[in-house]
Amino acid sequence: MKLKYILPIAGIVLLLTSCTKDLDLFPKDQVSDGSFWKSAKDFEMAANAFYGALPGHSYAQDTEAETTFGQGPNEYSNGTYMVPDESSHWNNSYAGIRGINYLLLKSEGYANPDEISRWVGEAHFFRGWTYFGLLKSFGGVPLITKVLEPGSEELNAPRNSREQVADLIIADLQEAIKRLPKQGDIASNELGKISQEAAQAFLSRVALYEGTWAKFHGGTKANERLTLAAQSAKAVIDGGQYSLFTDLGTDKSYRKLFIEDGEDCGEVILSRRYVKDINGTHNRTRWLEQNIMNPTKSLVDDYLCTDGLPISQSALFQGYATMSSEFEDRDPRLMQTVLKPGVEYIGANATKTTYVKPRLDGPATRTGYTSYKHWGESVESWAGNAEYDNILIRLGEVLLIYAEAKYELDGSITDADLNLSINKLRDRVGMPHLTNAFVTANGLDMQNEIRRERKIELACEGYRFNDLMRWKTAEIEMPKAVRGIKFVGTEYETVFPEITPGVQYNVDADGFIVAEPASARTFDASKHYLRPLPKKQIKLNPSLDQNPIWE
Repeated sequence: MKLKYILPIAGIVLLLTSCTKDLDLFPKDQVSDGSFWKSAKDFEMAANAFYGALPGHSYAQDTEAETTFGQGPNEYSNGTYMVPDESSHWNNSYAGIRGINYLLLKSEGYANPDEISRWVGEAHFFRGWTYFGLLKSFGGVPLITKVLEPGSEELNAPRNSREQVADLIIADLQEAIKRLPKQGDIASNELGKISQEAAQAFLSRVALYEGTWAKFHGGTKANERLTLAAQSAKAVIDGGQYSLFTDLGTDKSYRKLFIEDGEDCGEVILSRRYVKDINGTHNRTRWLEQNIMNPTKSLVDDYLCTDGLPISQSALFQGYATMSSEFEDRDPRLMQTVLKPGVEYIGANATKTTYVKPRLDGPATRTGYTSYKHWGESVESWAGNAEYDNILIRLGEVLLIYAEAKYELDGSITDADLNLSINKLRDRVGMPHLTNAFVTANGLDMQNEIRRERKIELACEGYRFNDLMRWKTAEIEMPKAVRGIKFVGTEYETVFPEITPGVQYNVDADGFIVAEPASARTFDASKHYLRPLPKKQIKLNPSLDQNPIWE
């Protein structure tokens, strides 16, 4: 049963925080500060407004990274973006933080604090969520933890350090964990509300991000953050509230987790909910069918063969002679993420359709690959009225966080910890286990294999760009040409006789489509790991220092 009452009251806190303090009489047809904050229900309603900050299904995800490509170049992916005058991300984040701080301020004077403890916990969660979004983009930002007035000195305060921002986020999430109910204690008509485990899982994400950022960018508290990441992830795993979605077998479960079949399943820890006529629908299925985000060769090549080896080492890899050959004997997640020519899928009007070949004209795929993950299968999804939720935190990610944190702490990971984490994901799709013996015997690198697993499991979910940022590998991956299918010398040339390489599509010396050449891509390691602060904010507050090299 979907939660139906979170989003319609969004905006109530912003309304209240802008009320005139000296007004004594309030209109009866609108909410006012003078008639609010009188009951626990008022605090619940105010906290509900924060759920509007949870991101929905976006037009395209991961096109900022090298693993997918849209209808054209992405300025954040190719490094051509400039210092903006304004930033909706900055403005909306601080507007949200003001509303959160207002609830926390009002909670201090409430007569029965235990009655509102849960909603105060939600406020702390969402403040941590919002500051983490700012931290990933800009690094250190001004920390505002109280409601400001026009003359508040904090309006002209300098930026806090990255470490200080991370400390506040962690403190907020730890406070949220103390106050929020466990998932098992949340009523069925409240599914979708923030649980204690959601805060714990998000804390593990934050701690991993900041731990690896500190490790690879020369920051502080790397081991402290990584230890917290491992502990927080383990707490979610050991809690037993969640399990991987495996109901539909090795060849369907992974893909269907993200659409109608996976709604409210045991793997989902937090999602942005969709209910028609309540908080809207989305059109992600048709967006993807129209090729607004397509996988690249960088992504497809990293799926292992079914013997657990990379395509560069496996005798099972069948090359590129036919349109389907590179899909054979590969990790089943490949065919559940990228459409393989010749397979049947549920298309428009919920009817079975055969995917004969990629669309290389009209709303064409610029890489020759077509996304399959997140394609819905209902009539409504294909009519632009999809209601399947956008998964924001799931157990699969928590398992990956645990494995990576353990490895980065010690420079190694035990087979027992691999079985507790990555190998559960491999079991879902019937892939061989990752073991230390296998890595050694085949000359592999454990860190690379853990990162590969994350790249594959979380493909097209919006994580890749930030992973490259925290690992400090963007300077290696992002300047490379974005490539797609092998066209020259393959079945594609026969199937598409009207396509002339070098005319409709550029190709490289090996015959692979080039969606964007390396000459059009750049990544300056001295500045591109952080976004520039908007000019207007620096003009309003001269105490704000611009990020390096963006002056």
